[in-house]
This record gives sequence, C-alpha cells and structure tokens, in this order.
Amino acid sequence: MRVWLFLHRYLGLIIGLQLLFWTVSGLFFSLSPIRQVRGEHTTRQATARNLCDFEWLPLEQIGPWTDDAVQVLDVRRRILLDEAVYELAVVREGLRGTELWSAGSGNRISPISGTMAEQIALQDFTEPTAVRSIERIKEAGPHSEYRGRELPAYRVELNHASGTVIYVSESRGAVVTRRNTHWRWFDFFWMLHTMDYQGRDNFNLWPLQLASVLGVSTVVSGFGLWVTRTRWFRRRRRRSV
Repeated sequence: MRVWLFLHRYLGLIIGLQLLFWTVSGLFFSLSPIRQVRGEHTTRQATARNLCDFEWLPLEQIGPWTDDAVQVLDVRRRILLDEAVYELAVVREGLRGTELWSAGSGNRISPISGTMAEQIALQDFTEPTAVRSIERIKEAGPHSEYRGRELPAYRVELNHASGTVIYVSESRGAVVTRRNTHWRWFDFFWMLHTMDYQGRDNFNLWPLQLASVLGVSTVVSGFGLWVTRTRWFRRRRRRSV
C-alpha cells in the first residue's frame, strides 16, 4: 500500500496541473458548438446565381490567352460582388498563382484592393456591422491566428461584439477563414491540450507523450491505492500472512 501511496502522491504532484488543463480544456471543447468556433453562425450563405444571366467574354479575349509567356492551368467561372469573373490558375514567369479577370471588360482584377476586401468581408457577415480596421499582411508567424494560410491577404476586423476578423485572399478575392473571440479561446485551450506551444497543431511531441504516460500511471496508482484499502484486500492479506 505504501508503494501505491507514494506513486500516487508524487505522480499527482508532477502531472496534476496538466491533468487539470486536459480536463478544463476538454470541458470547454464539449461546451463549444463548432459552428460558433468557426464563425459559421454569422456567415452568410451564398445565394445561387445563374451564370447565364451575366455576360462572358470568350476566354480567347482574356489577358493570359494573348500572352505566350503565361500558361493557364485551370479556369473557374464565378460571381464576385455582383460581377462575373474568371478565376485562373496560371504559371507566370515560372511562378504558379491565381488571377482574377473581369468577364465583362476583360480587365485584370487581382490583386484586389483593400476597399474590395472590405466589401467581400461585409458581404460574408450576416449581421449589420462596420469595418473597424483593415490590414494587408504578407507573413504570419506560428502563433498567428492566420498561421498556415495563403498570403498575401487582408485582415478585416469588424466592429462587432463577437470580435470577428475575416481574412480575404488578395489574389482570389475570397474569404479564406474567419476568427472570433470564441475561436481564440478554443485555440488557447487546444494549445494546453496538445502541449504544442509553438504551432498548436502537432500532437506527436514528446512532452505530450511523457505527460500521457505519467497521467495513466497516476490513474493506475489511484486504482491500486483504492484496491489496497478495501476490506476485501486487507482480509485476504491477513489470511496470506
């Protein structure tokens, strides 16, 4: 019994704080509707538009087709802010990228302006609000809420109680992701849960593996301590002596 008591006491002291983090973060996850975390509850559903209602210049009249130095890999037709556009995946000067071209005028639209990014963000949000600030970002570190996403992009912060920030791709003119206060708390607890204090998303780190082993050992020692304190175990031990 002393062995189980010793193990449980000191293992609990070592791993207790992390066990608390796992429990609290798990509780937070279970109480957090994933749609609210992702900001989907305030995302406007795209209205189906008939592409035939818009005028489309032949692709042969669009810029990349008249430039032998540009290779077109893919073409997509879509509506952007009530304007028909061609979204082209191209290779220009050896670099692969995405370009937007107006299907009505044949003019290139991308990279989009900050004003257009504001309009795209406001159109994406369901509730009436205004733009608090806008910033063009060219890089995002491992601790950024926009980590691992396409760049450059516009960071459009809305004047809303949810703390929503909408990120709009500069090249595609499309919403890449949405962040709000709920997501930031979720991200914080996810960091504590995975013990990845750098990029948040790696759960194959040795600190997590070690903490898991110690956590399991703490639980097992607790069961062992409980068993050794039962009347059944004590009686059995006395008979064996």
